[in-house]
Amino acid sequence: MRKLLLTMVLYLAGCANSETGSVPIEGSTYRMSSVTQMEDSELDVEIFRTRQECRAAVGPPPAEDLCVPQVDRQNGEVRMSFRLRRPRTGDLHALSLTKDVVQVSHMGSVVGVGAKQAVELTPMEEQRAGQLFIVLIDGSGSMYENDAAALTKVYNALRDREVIDAFYPGKVDTGVVLLRFTKTVKGLDGLPPVVLNTRSEYKAMLEYISSGERGFTHLYDAVSYSVTDLMEEQSIKDWKTIHSAEPTIIALTDGFNNEAGSDSCATNAPRLQKVLETVSLARQEASFQDRPTVYTVGLGKAIRPRFEVPDDKQVRPNVLCGKYQNSVINGGLERQGIDNVSLSWMAKVGGGESFVRNDDNGLAEVFKAAAAVRYGWYQVRYRVDGFHHRRSFESRIKLLAFARAGATVTFEPSAWIDGPSTSAGGAWRKPLPFWATLGPVMTLLGILVLIHFSGPAGFNARRAVFRRAQPTGAQGGGAAEPQAQAGVDPNQPPPQAPPPQG
Repeated sequence: MRKLLLTMVLYLAGCANSETGSVPIEGSTYRMSSVTQMEDSELDVEIFRTRQECRAAVGPPPAEDLCVPQVDRQNGEVRMSFRLRRPRTGDLHALSLTKDVVQVSHMGSVVGVGAKQAVELTPMEEQRAGQLFIVLIDGSGSMYENDAAALTKVYNALRDREVIDAFYPGKVDTGVVLLRFTKTVKGLDGLPPVVLNTRSEYKAMLEYISSGERGFTHLYDAVSYSVTDLMEEQSIKDWKTIHSAEPTIIALTDGFNNEAGSDSCATNAPRLQKVLETVSLARQEASFQDRPTVYTVGLGKAIRPRFEVPDDKQVRPNVLCGKYQNSVINGGLERQGIDNVSLSWMAKVGGGESFVRNDDNGLAEVFKAAAAVRYGWYQVRYRVDGFHHRRSFESRIKLLAFARAGATVTFEPSAWIDGPSTSAGGAWRKPLPFWATLGPVMTLLGILVLIHFSGPAGFNARRAVFRRAQPTGAQGGGAAEPQAQAGVDPNQPPPQAPPPQG
């Protein structure tokens, strides 16, 4: 029994040195395997597994406490933290991520679909980096209709104080390029593109609200130009190099790509295919520091609001247009809504996000999102049915935008005992103090100690009971005298006492 106790203690003390590379998770009886990165990953998703890793990456408490992984079998909850790293150089890469672009999977199934499922993404450690914002504004005739109502919404959003603060945060070097596109792409003042370095330069450029030529909506050409030739303009190229700035492109339109009066929706299928290939190639060839990110904005309402970009990169007329394949754009489709399909497709390939808004407040939110603060690391919480925690399971974190990145880690619950359940803390459970993790272990050790001492205790109990149950003598109720003594025949009668004398 002593050997068993010693073996148990040594196992618990050395459980962190597993041959499989798995490590114990604080406050639980789970273990966590090593992290496996997705194939052809452009960024490594570095998932933290231990308190030591968290302390080295994010610093001491309270950040360290928020970083440490946590699981709760009873409530089916998992908490992980991660950051992004460039695999070739090893440099950290900060991004502004939202729940919409981070996909969490449990055993291959995307979390967040069922009634008992939930996902939460919390950004940590605010960071600022140099950025160059390139705003492409539709200059087609429809933007000037009704006293330029659509264009006025755009300019009101660009003049919003919070938007200007997002473009020029003051802590890092940022620049803005304001462009209007029709058949050509020029500055709002009709001159070649120029980087606006200050708020005053930015506000002065916005005074050119009604200038410029008007024509068809050459949206695809404008986006292609922004990720290729514009990036090679000497003034733009020099500014990016000097300020180590990443280019962020925001393309805004109020309709469809339209290059001639006879264009139908189906006409745009090969054109969209071409621009998607151009954007994809530009991002592949550029380093992370020069890689353009494309956001798209539709001013109006989506013509196909339920559309989801397919994984297939081939653009077919039926996928792009649905029932509108043969519908003419000029004076027809553009009156019915926004080509949100093209906008979503370009944003996905361009690593950004797509929005459809119908007022200046909504547009302001879009511009602020594109100029959002970046973060050093993120905390992910998700919940599934606790039944799925009864055996080992894989959890995966994958980016749906910005770059190809994803990582998988395996959780291994104990087949024997559960750890203590976490305490209630609003929508999510809170971890118990560290000493509470010793509860299951001390209970098990107590049982083993009880078993170890039960043998001697039982022997002493039997001895005490049976000694009191031995037969007593006929006289006096005392203990029986032994019948056999040295030199006395037990078969002989005992000697008689001599008779009393007179």
